[in-house]
Amino acid sequence: MKLYDSIIAETMEKVSAKTYKKYSYDRNSAWKLLDNTEFIMQRDAALELGGMREPSVNYTCVTTDSDISEDEILVVGKDITEINGSISFARVIILETSDLGEETDSEKAFGTIRNLDFVRYHVYPEGYMVRVSASSNLEQVRVSKDALKRGISFSRVGSSYISKYKELPEVKKVRVIFITDKELVESLVPNADKVDKITRTLTNILDGMPTDCGHCSMKAVCDEVDGLKELHLKKKN
Repeated sequence: MKLYDSIIAETMEKVSAKTYKKYSYDRNSAWKLLDNTEFIMQRDAALELGGMREPSVNYTCVTTDSDISEDEILVVGKDITEINGSISFARVIILETSDLGEETDSEKAFGTIRNLDFVRYHVYPEGYMVRVSASSNLEQVRVSKDALKRGISFSRVGSSYISKYKELPEVKKVRVIFITDKELVESLVPNADKVDKITRTLTNILDGMPTDCGHCSMKAVCDEVDGLKELHLKKKN
């Protein structure tokens, strides 16, 4: 699965140009997860990520060939304990998976991608209220005063995300990137749009979109992304 590889490469190029902290996944220090989202009122909040009209974005990329040597969390910019008020925020997930079998069963492969993307809407760290907009790729987080006192951090929340993804048998390695650097957050917004376009194009292909490329509204996406056109032609046959 290489559909998202160019976006992964561009993301990591931009992240690597910044100073960041790297943490190894530690299941034992992972922040506690709840069964459902927790509502945190403004008066109980210590800070907000991506709130108060600050830029925010989130997206997930899947690949079968990555440079991830171990499950890890990268933090670009201020960590939770260093933030006051509201700040720009991005969360990017890069998943290395086993072969999803798109060569032989594209529908099953795409179903797996959707299941992997679905995880981001169902991770509920305690004292860390996440509001995700699927239509605009925004992610806003409200962190409670109590969670801040008890030592919440991006490395611990990141380990919680990784533990959730590792429940899926297809997932081999996970990289979670938290970003509070405004310039970098803003530069990654177009990447989320690209991911969304690829996913929507996959949906249309598997739903039986016309195979006349000259009259297809998704032609520009297929021309840009390696593997999409081939997948479309396989679906035709």
